[in-house]
Amino acid sequence: MNTNVDGPPTPATRNPYMPRHYSQLYRELRAVDPTDYHRIIRMYEEQEAEIGRLDVLENFELTVCYVDALFETGAYREHQMMVDLVIHASIRHDIRHVPGREEEIFEYQLFRKAASAFRIQDYATAEHVLRELIAMRPGKEVYFRFMRTTLFRRKTDILQFGRAACIFCMLLTAVVVTVNLLVVKSFYPAYSTLATWISLDVFGAGLLALFGTYGYAYYLSWSEARQFRAARLNKRP
Repeated sequence: MNTNVDGPPTPATRNPYMPRHYSQLYRELRAVDPTDYHRIIRMYEEQEAEIGRLDVLENFELTVCYVDALFETGAYREHQMMVDLVIHASIRHDIRHVPGREEEIFEYQLFRKAASAFRIQDYATAEHVLRELIAMRPGKEVYFRFMRTTLFRRKTDILQFGRAACIFCMLLTAVVVTVNLLVVKSFYPAYSTLATWISLDVFGAGLLALFGTYGYAYYLSWSEARQFRAARLNKRP
């Protein structure tokens, strides 16, 4: 998408008491219900060229609305393509807040970048962004919990092993039960109780493998996230 959100720099210091002049296009788009996300997306995309010719602040604020609308409608891949424009422009032009939001725009959009990456299962990107957020604010619990969850999802080898072991044990349990019903009880009734216990033991082993591997992956994720946060906290003055 072609947008000029990263256009000519504007003065970083602006008198907050001086009234701003708003263009007609800006007024029209900002007049849209902020929760009517599909309409915001449609209007932005229909007039993207004109929006690109607005001044930096108007262009930036409208692009923020568009990027937020993409996230809210679940267009996470499109969001990933656009959110970096907002993040980089907020740094270049030293824009920290936009009307209608209390959060600092850079940190807020960075967090949403991690969230949309997580939703499309791009866990590597999510982890990278979350490490940046924790480095900025190591005391913020939501970043720690989100990073722990992301690290957990990245333990694919451990989790796949647990699921595979559980499925194997469930299938083996079904085989033992079938053999017990069709063969053992009919021809070797004395061993029927033993076969029943074997099936229960195999079933239990499958559950133990599943919960054990998930618990181990969770511990590794929690430990890695905790150590990373502790290292950043120790670096702070």
